[in-house]
Amino acid sequence: MLPAPSFHHLHLNSVDPDAAIDFYLRQFATSARASWGGRPALAAPNNVLVLFTRVAAAPATSPQTALWHFGWHVTDTRASLESYQSRPDLELLPLYTTDEGGSVFISSDTGRALVRRPA
Repeated sequence: MLPAPSFHHLHLNSVDPDAAIDFYLRQFATSARASWGGRPALAAPNNVLVLFTRVAAAPATSPQTALWHFGWHVTDTRASLESYQSRPDLELLPLYTTDEGGSVFISSDTGRALVRRPA
């Protein structure tokens, strides 16, 4: 059996890397400020780094791009969602499930959102 795949780091563009790192430290208390290769970084407890590259301008919002975005897994999704919903400095964006406007905050709820119940 092959070992589970892993990765060392990802790069994220930011107009203010220090502010971005501060934000993530507030949201993920087990993370730590770090640096790697001369770049400011966020270190996760599983030895993954998020490296920040300073850029002059924020990305265009239309059309949106996944290049300025990443998802991070948490161990207790429901408890984390409840915690994040109570934080005034955090805006949660839903995952869209249907063209009719259906959405969920937890991806595993997508199947339940797509089930059509008889009238």
